[in-house]
Parts: sequence; structure tokens; C-alpha cells
Amino acid sequence: MVSVEEIPLPKDVLKGLIDRGIESLTPPQEEAVRAGLLKGRNIVVSAPTASGKTLIAELALIRAWLEGKKGIYAVPLKSLAAEKAEEFRFWSKLGMKVGLTTGDYDEPGEWLGKYDVVVSTYERLDSILRLKPSWLPEVSVIVIDEFHMIRDSERGPIIELLTVKALRMGVQVIGLSATIGNPDELAEWIGASLVVSEWRPVKLIEGYYSSKRRSILFQDGREETVRGKLTHHVVKAALEGGYQVLIFVHARNKAESTARAIARGLTSTTLSGREVAKELLGSEAPKVEKESLKDLLSKGVAFHHAGLSLQSRKIVEDAFRSGLIKAIVATPTLAAGINLPARRVVIYTKRYEGGYMRPISVAEYKQMAGRAGRPQYDPYGEAVIADAPSAEYAMKFIEGEPEDVESALMNERALRTHILALIASRDVKTRPELKHFLRRTLAYRQLGPQTGDRASEYIIGRLIDMDMITVLGDLLKPTKLGIYVSRLYIDPLTAVMFVEGLANEGRQKPLYYLVLAAMTPDFSRVRVVKYREFEEEASIDVEDGRIPPPLTGVGYYEWLRAYKVGRVLHAWIQEVPEDRIIEEFKVGAGDLRNFVETAEWIIYSGSKVCEAKGLREHVTELSKLTLRVKHGVKEELLDLVRVKGIGRVRARVLYSKGIRSAHELASSSPSDIAPLPTFGPSLAVTVIEEAKKLVAKKPDK
Repeated sequence: MVSVEEIPLPKDVLKGLIDRGIESLTPPQEEAVRAGLLKGRNIVVSAPTASGKTLIAELALIRAWLEGKKGIYAVPLKSLAAEKAEEFRFWSKLGMKVGLTTGDYDEPGEWLGKYDVVVSTYERLDSILRLKPSWLPEVSVIVIDEFHMIRDSERGPIIELLTVKALRMGVQVIGLSATIGNPDELAEWIGASLVVSEWRPVKLIEGYYSSKRRSILFQDGREETVRGKLTHHVVKAALEGGYQVLIFVHARNKAESTARAIARGLTSTTLSGREVAKELLGSEAPKVEKESLKDLLSKGVAFHHAGLSLQSRKIVEDAFRSGLIKAIVATPTLAAGINLPARRVVIYTKRYEGGYMRPISVAEYKQMAGRAGRPQYDPYGEAVIADAPSAEYAMKFIEGEPEDVESALMNERALRTHILALIASRDVKTRPELKHFLRRTLAYRQLGPQTGDRASEYIIGRLIDMDMITVLGDLLKPTKLGIYVSRLYIDPLTAVMFVEGLANEGRQKPLYYLVLAAMTPDFSRVRVVKYREFEEEASIDVEDGRIPPPLTGVGYYEWLRAYKVGRVLHAWIQEVPEDRIIEEFKVGAGDLRNFVETAEWIIYSGSKVCEAKGLREHVTELSKLTLRVKHGVKEELLDLVRVKGIGRVRARVLYSKGIRSAHELASSSPSDIAPLPTFGPSLAVTVIEEAKKLVAKKPDK
């Protein structure tokens, strides 16, 4: 391996790498440097998990900074963005400034200009490229992590268009990917040097569970006898062997029930597990999660999925990373997100889809299997297929090649959103320019220009009908509404549905607005289950005019789904306790947070759409509702929750004691606030000071 001291970078950077324990380059890192990484060459890297892909990007970002330029690192998830930003801040000791941005899609982000490296989600980067802040010309490298997600139906089109925009900017583009079937095609598409490697820092040994032989059969010839259930066996083995295990299943309820079953089979608690359980009980996690996780944690076991609150997820992740718990039963979202390896990974390869149990893709299996083996800790990693009916079935995954990455851009929703964005941001101004831009996409490369040209012409017609653009010959111009919609980062159909749902109505009650927002296509990415039980209540509410009927193109069950979301959010803004909402509506704390964040964005966007269309009677109501959804409060608490440190619970405590505005709080004495529930002396002083700052900025009228 090549020593880091041979990298053509300043000595203080090389010393920083050595201080981090990086003394030599891994094979993919070495190949990337030789391929022109530090000379501005575009690079596509296809390599397993933990092979050092992040450092490849890091070196390019450092090079940009040293040259007085900026770099951007884009990832799929907010949690991953936060993790990467913290990792890159290691270089702050040399003066490199790292910024993080994951929201505020309609805000250009001028404030990000003070940073040398910006870490963002794909969506936020897309919004930045649309809004064009003044610092954008200073960017010389854009890194797209999880580049293989181009095939994802939701985020894939965003990544694809980001890539084309980056190429048009003339910056260095680095795509980091897990092992994929057609990396050569992706590299050729963006004019990049290709780095393909199967190197791993820890040897991976794969195998499968044979129910007939009641054994795990490994590729290296080992056979491990299994006593009892496979999941119980692997966790007991991990506890006895002092290593850790990840078990991947494909449903949240399966993750929870499997973890509970494992814990029931363990006779004793562990000291470290009890410490983690104590930490959870003292946290702000919802009561229902504390109850369901505390006994598991005390035995060194946990479950993990997107329905958990951020607090619970962080406690579980940190405890596993620190070795305090030995086993996690998780859904695949864990494999696609944060860096959390284990000695042994057990994978269930079938999921319920379209009414049937179907095998996952080889690429998905490889992503999860890649979590096996902790560098510097484990002598090897083991990936075990848990549900193989035969050896032949298991070998399709173990010996199989990952599927090719195919573009997901050619669907109506993606095209109408992104073609409008290109026109509204003036990246394209004519039909020929639009065709030229789209012909640089992977979709056009894979499907052919005729298919793409027909699709784009159809979308232009749809955008004209939606009042998003006007066309004069070949000239394409955005309307006022089209510019608003693109800036707000919403689907054009979402705006049309707001106009349809409100055009012939007077001012509405909050539930009406909430259900309308939940019907829009931008809410389709949010997971909603068990909504059919609300049929009778929805029928009564629509007859009485409390909610909108299904809008054009919205099916009955989509409408019913929106009704449940509206009811959940209505309970939230009525200050129903979070635990009660979780129990009554059977939603996870993570789902509730997702409902709130998505609704805040869509309702705010709805207020701007109404402003653009002259529906003034709705603008004020939707603006107030945006804040109520954000904070989960009734209207009378909106002034108090503006104060930093005052949430829905503390605001209600203050209001009940007669303190009903930020101005009144600023005039209060700490001795009056400190005895109130959830406050105390220190916090009382802090919130009064914050109230004074707020009042000084914006005095009450």
C-alpha cells in the first residue's frame, strides 16, 4: 500500500491523516489518486462498504480548499449529512470551515458562502443549484455519495439532474457507490475515470442457514450447529463471544417482535445494557418507546427502524457503536444510512411486496452484507442468509453480481418537477436548450433520445395547462406561479391541488387544510398505515364539509390515507401529548416527526401558492397553520414558542400561569419562572434572556 506521505498535499494535511491513524492508502484510494483525483478529474468509485470511499472525497475537498475554492458533499439522509459534517470538521484545526444544510428549500443559502466545504442532502443541493447563491461559482468539486441511488424512484431523478448540472458548471464530479453492475456505463456517462475494487479492510465470509441441517454453512467450509431459533442462536453466540450482530428484516413490526423474542430467551441482564436502559429512561424519547425498549436494552438487545424517535435511534446507535449492546434487529434503512458495522450480519432476503413475498435484489443484499466486520476490531466479518430454502437460492446472492443501475427519471412526476425547475431557474430558455440538457442525462442514454423527446414535449404541454409556463414558438418562460413552485421545491401538481381545493371555498378550518396538504403528491413519500379504519369518520366529515372530497386524480384510499394524516396533525396542533397521539393513531414517533416536517413544508408552500394566485383569504390562515404545525400548539401559544427554549409543553405551562406573550416573559422574574414544571433556576434565567432578545428585535405591536 502507498504511504500517505506520498500524496501530493501539504505536510500539515498529511500529518493530520497520520494523527487519525491513516498511514497508508487503501487500494481504491490509491487507484483514485493515480486516476487523477487530485488533478480535478471526474471519478466514479464502485467499492464495498468500509473500503475508504469517504477519504477519496475528503482528499478532493481538501484540495479544493487549498486552492481557495469550495467543495460540496451530497448525501441522501439528514442523519448521514450530520455524521459526515462532523467527520470533516476534523480539519477545522487547519482552518477549513465546514457547513451543514438540510432544509429551507426556498432559501438561497447565501450564509453558506462563509464555509469551505458544504455538506447537504440531495434535495437541499438541488434547491441551491436552482436558486444560485453568489458563492456558487467558487465551487470546484461536487461529491455525490451513494451514487447508485440514481435507480431510486424518489431520489434518483434528483441525483441524475444534479450530476448534469454539475457537469455543466465544469466542476469536478465524484460519484461514490457501493458495488454495482454497470459502473463503466456511469463513468462513461459523466466522462470519469473509473475505480472498481472488491478490496475490504476486513475479510468477508458469507454463508446461509440450512433449516434441514440446522446449521449455518459458510463458504470457507465451516459448519456451525444452530440450537433453537437462528436469531436466538446468533445473539447468544455474540454475547458469549463478546462480539456484535446485526439482524436485518424487512418490516418494522418484524424488527420489534424479533427483538422481543430474542430478549425473552435471554435469562440475565448486562451491566452495560442496564446503563443504556437508564439513559433511555432519562431521555426525552416518547414513553411508549421507553416501555418497549428498556427491557430489551438491559439484556443487550435493541430494534431500530425509521419509526423510532431521533432520541431513541441515537441512544441505540451510540450504544451499539460503543459496544454497550450486542445485537440490533433492524430494517434495511440502517444499512443505507449511518456507519454501524458488526462482526456478524444476518439477512432475511424476502419482503412483502404487491401481495407476495419477493426476494430482494442482489445489490440490496450486498449493501447489508457489507456491514459485516469492524475494521481494526474484527479479524473477519460474517454475512449469513437466514431464509434460504436451498443452497442454489443462497448462491444467487452470495455469488451473484449486483444489478445494473437504471435511470428513474422517465416518470411524469419527476419530469414535470425537474423540467419546470430548469425553465424557472433559467437554466434552459428554449425547447432546443431543454432537449440539449436532457440529452446529457442517463435516462436519454439508456432509453434513447426519441423516448425522451416525446416525454419532454408531453410535459411541456402539461406545464402549460397547469399555468406553470408559457410558450411562444421555441421560447419557454415560467409564470409567476411556476417560479414560486420551483423555489418552494414542490411538485407542480401540489400547487394545482391547493388551487383546486381552495379556489371556490371561503376560509377553512385547520382540519380541511391539513387533509388537503396530505392529499398532495409531495406527501406520498411519507409512510402511512392502518388508515382504512377511519372510513366512517371520513365519510361524516366530508359530508359536513370539514374536509375536502378527493381531488382530481386522487383515489379513494389515497384520500383516506390523507384523512388519517390530517387527523394526526390536527391532534398535534391541539396539543395532544405525543405519547397519546402515538398510541391512539398507531404511528411511530419517527413517523409523527415526518408528518410534521412534511406538513410544515407543504402548508407553507400552500400559503405562497395562494399568494401567487390571489387567494388572499387563505394566506394568513395557512401562514398561522404552518407555525402551529411546526410547534404543535394552539394559536394562543404562537408568540411564546418564538422564544428559544420554549416548546409546546413549556409554553402551555407559562400560559396557564398568566404569562401569555414573549413580552410578558421578558418582563418576568427568574424567581417566578423557576418553580414552574419543566423549568428550574438555570433555564428560567436563559429563557427570560432569550425573550428579551426577541422583544428587542421585534417589539409587540
